[in-house]
This record gives sequence, C-alpha cells and structure tokens, in this order.
Amino acid sequence: MKDLRTLKSGKAGSKFIGQLPKGCQLCYDGAKSVIFITGICYEKCYYCPISYSRRNKDVIFINDLKVESFEDILREIYDSKALGVSITGGEPLVVPGRVLLFIRRLKEIFGEEFHIHLYTIGKHLTKELIMNLYEAGLDEIRFHIVEHGLLKKVEYTVKHTNMDVGVEVPVVPGNMNFYKKLIIEAEKYGAKFVNLNELEISEGNYRSLLERGFKLKKGTIASVEGSEEDALKILKWAAEHTSNINVHYCSALYKDLVQTRVRLRRKALNTAKPYEEISHEGTVLRGEIWTSVRFKDKVFKFLKKTTFDYKVNNNELVVFVPVGFLRNIVSCLRNEKVPFKALIVEEYPGRARIVKNVMPYHT
Repeated sequence: MKDLRTLKSGKAGSKFIGQLPKGCQLCYDGAKSVIFITGICYEKCYYCPISYSRRNKDVIFINDLKVESFEDILREIYDSKALGVSITGGEPLVVPGRVLLFIRRLKEIFGEEFHIHLYTIGKHLTKELIMNLYEAGLDEIRFHIVEHGLLKKVEYTVKHTNMDVGVEVPVVPGNMNFYKKLIIEAEKYGAKFVNLNELEISEGNYRSLLERGFKLKKGTIASVEGSEEDALKILKWAAEHTSNINVHYCSALYKDLVQTRVRLRRKALNTAKPYEEISHEGTVLRGEIWTSVRFKDKVFKFLKKTTFDYKVNNNELVVFVPVGFLRNIVSCLRNEKVPFKALIVEEYPGRARIVKNVMPYHT
C-alpha cells in the first residue's frame, strides 16, 4: 500500500487529492467562459445531459448565449472578464477546423496567458490533430474515456506535447472497478488529473436513466442517487493507491449553483448599470417607474439625489432607478397625485439581457 495522500475539500461538496487542474482553478473563480462549439456527436452515451435543442445540431453557444458570429464570443468574454474558455459539445473534434480557428483567434486576441481547455472522447483525435491543437495553443485537454483503449491517446499526447492532459468522466453508480482501473491506467500513461463528475439527470437523459433504474437523489434537483457516494469512495481509495495523479470530484451542486453563480457575479460586476444592484445569485436588480410622458418634469424633480436613466416609448415614460430609491420616489409621486406603476426587475447580466423576474413594488 502507498502512503496515504491528503483528501482536501473544495466548494459545495467537491473534494480532491493533489491539485486542481488549471481549468478548474479558473472555474472556481468564475473566470472561465464555456464555448459549446457543436452539438454533433456520434457516440450514443445514455447518460448524455445535452438538451434536445442542441443535441446533434451544429449550433454554437457561449455561456448559454446563441452565437451568430465570432464577435458574439468576443463580446461575452469581454463582458464576463473571462481569463479563459472551455470548448465542449457534442464532440468538438467533429469540427476540428472550427476548433483550431477558435483557439488561434482567441490566443491572438487575448494572449498566450488566456487559458483554453478542450473536452473530447478522443476517437476523432489523430496524431496529426493532437499536434495541430498543441501548436494552435491549446493548454489543456480532457478525455471522456468510454473505453480503456482510448488511454493510448492520452499517453501519446503526454509524450509529444506540453499540454496538461487529463480524464474527465461522470460517475455512474455501480461501476467502481471501472473507475479504479481508469485512475490507475491514467496515472501509468502520465495523465495529470482525473475529474470525477456527479452524474446528473437532465431533460436529455432522464428517460434513459430511469429505464436503467437510476433515481433522483432525495433533496436534490438533478443528482443521481449513489453517484456522489461512489465518487467519494473512489477518492478515498485513490488516496491510498495512487502516487502523483490529481483526482477531483466535482459535485452537481457546485456545477449548478456555485459555478454558474460565481460566473454571473463576475459578469454582473463588469456590466451592471450604475443604478442596478447585484444579487447573491449574480443577477441584476433595478427599480422601474412607468408613467405618462406628460409627467416627465414632475418625475425628474424627484430624481436629483439618485443615479437614474430613462426611455420613452410613444407616450410612455420608463425611469430606471436603484431598488432602494423606489420607496422614496413612490411616496413623492403619490403625494403629487401622479399615476404610475412601480416594478422591481431582475435580469441576467450582459448586453443581451434576459428577464428572470418582474415584481410589482408595493409599500
């Protein structure tokens, strides 16, 4: 038996042995944007979580925003103050030219320090493509191993490039021996890390998971019962049976709440208007006063002590104010007998605002 390695705690139930991969470190800080480069994939993994709106469709998204041009990607990266991107799918390497183009352009624009990692099953990965990805500037590659023979491509990539090479897989309950063997072989072939993700139920996989007897874990919205338990057992085993490889368990809670929230807050801090406040979830909130444009002068005289903006639609005036100022202006407008409607509006941050919630304001 090897010396016992230390099991460390991360955020939201995540745990790891050794060090987190660079891509994960940036993700922890909300500093990674996610490029979904295509929905096409020729594998038929029954646990694939991709939604039907993306599955097997050649579409591109960044952070859930539809991409029509490369400029959309640049705008989102600027808005999010991202220090890197992950490239995922689908299987990204069914469109290798697009992947290489994106890597080269992002490195040219944001510099060599801009961190890029890629997910792949590896079946489309030739020796030539490995070298092309490396020469284009790819920093980290994560293999989703569906069969042990693909680990030979891990070995080749380790030997012939300086990329960080790792394995990332969901933990399907009841397959402990598969994951133990995977970790041992990944370490033997020189992989830097193995990421174990909690298996999640989604729109795209719930039928196939339920048909196979998997259940939703009580008290969660998406976690598969038994996945986290097996992952933690594997981590404890790895602490005793590995020497150098980094092993990381990422919980569904982290991916669904912390990861998204931290990224949204980072984006909100960079894009929120002066009259907007940022919620704990990373959304932006503002107050709105709706009234007739003929009351503009009366409304504006009460706005001298706050930051605000406004717009006029036909004969309707809409004034944007801090939520904390609503009480004050609502009281003033009532005293002046000005007819109005007051709202609190919650939106996701960014240039393309998506409304999450609209609530009438009452005092």
